[in-house]
Amino acid sequence: MPTNRYPQYFLLALCLAVAAPLSAAQAAGGEFRYAGGELNCITGSGAAGQEPPYLECLRIGPVQIGETLRAVSMKFGKARQTVDRGAVTERVYAISLNVPAGQRVPYWVIGFEGQRVISIQITGDMRVEQYAFSSIRVGDPESKVLKLFGPAGFSQPVPQIGGVMWGYSPYPVTFEIRNGRVYSMRVSEAVGK
Repeated sequence: MPTNRYPQYFLLALCLAVAAPLSAAQAAGGEFRYAGGELNCITGSGAAGQEPPYLECLRIGPVQIGETLRAVSMKFGKARQTVDRGAVTERVYAISLNVPAGQRVPYWVIGFEGQRVISIQITGDMRVEQYAFSSIRVGDPESKVLKLFGPAGFSQPVPQIGGVMWGYSPYPVTFEIRNGRVYSMRVSEAVGK
């Protein structure tokens, strides 16, 4: 007795059609990638007209350049420390992890101009799984930065940590590398801010 296979093929085609956009949405937008000899921000569909055009990629974990102080406070609570640097106020937030005794707690330094986020930095000696910047986390090997970002536009020593800073101008992105691992990563609204 012949069976009608069209419903099975239709169901398979429907599943594939639904799965393809979901996969693309997960990979599309919001991350820097090195390809063809240059670094670019891979933007999603809602990025048209943003200034700067790579704004969508200026995010570390749940914090985005341009967010408000209120939004950040709702995510992290009260800052453990506040430092005024002229027009910019930097707020320090500890990252809650099970940190072994004697080891420093990883932390955020988020810069605000008025009530608006203009810089985001995450720093620490141990891997912080839940907060990534373009798929890179504090504690990742420097080889991962090279794979995803390519060679740095500039490199300079950072004696305070016994490491080096890699910068990716014209993008306002830096990584501090210590002992072959990402010790800190920072994004800002503009280079030098």
